[in-house]
Amino acid sequence: MQNVIVPLNAFDRVEVLEKGQTSFIKLISESGAYGVEIRRELFSKQELPLERLKHEIEQQQLFTVYSAPVECWKNNHQFNEQELTTIFQEGKKLGAKWIKVSLGHFDHVQSDIFQLRSFLQQYQEMQLFVENDQTLYGGNVTNLKSFFESAAEQDVPVKMTFDVGNWYYSNQDVESALSQLAPYVNYLHLKQVDKEKGELVTRPLQKHSNHSWEKVMNHLPSHLVKALEFPIQPKEKTKEYIQMITESEALT
Repeated sequence: MQNVIVPLNAFDRVEVLEKGQTSFIKLISESGAYGVEIRRELFSKQELPLERLKHEIEQQQLFTVYSAPVECWKNNHQFNEQELTTIFQEGKKLGAKWIKVSLGHFDHVQSDIFQLRSFLQQYQEMQLFVENDQTLYGGNVTNLKSFFESAAEQDVPVKMTFDVGNWYYSNQDVESALSQLAPYVNYLHLKQVDKEKGELVTRPLQKHSNHSWEKVMNHLPSHLVKALEFPIQPKEKTKEYIQMITESEALT
């Protein structure tokens, strides 16, 4: 099944900023990817080349995810409507079907989940995904579970991006997170995180390493869309990693 997404932050940051994200689309397509994840933080100019990107992505017949370093809930636990409006408008110009952001400071009592529901009714052509990030609040299992439970109770159409490696940075147990959040997961970010000299380091995936990314991937349905969010160097190895994921899926 063709279901592997390549995020632009998998490539060398300097090269992406210099050449622009548009210049990588053809490579991603020729590597056999299902889609591309455009990254808001990797636009180097004030004016975003969204229409040009959209044209190139459509030419290569790729699915589009738009990821932005924006938190859904502000420090005061209120809905971050202004920033989300900007991102959804940009996503619309880009032709993105999925928008990915972080949780932020959700609080079951103080945060108004109905505001999020009303907001999403304006953008029914796009699906919102909330990811566990590397912060101690947005990557906290309890906070995320509380948010997704509240959303499910009120029929808010939001899904989860489960980033396998980010749990290490937010000091949470991966398997515990999976057991509690699996019902909400529809997008999987794959990376391998190891500890080196007391520091956490994100590495490329290694086959048969018995690492958490393999355990998580094997536990969840094989049809889930997966993103390769780790350093791909050289960039020409993208095809190799896509094939590795495809082969791993075939064994489950």
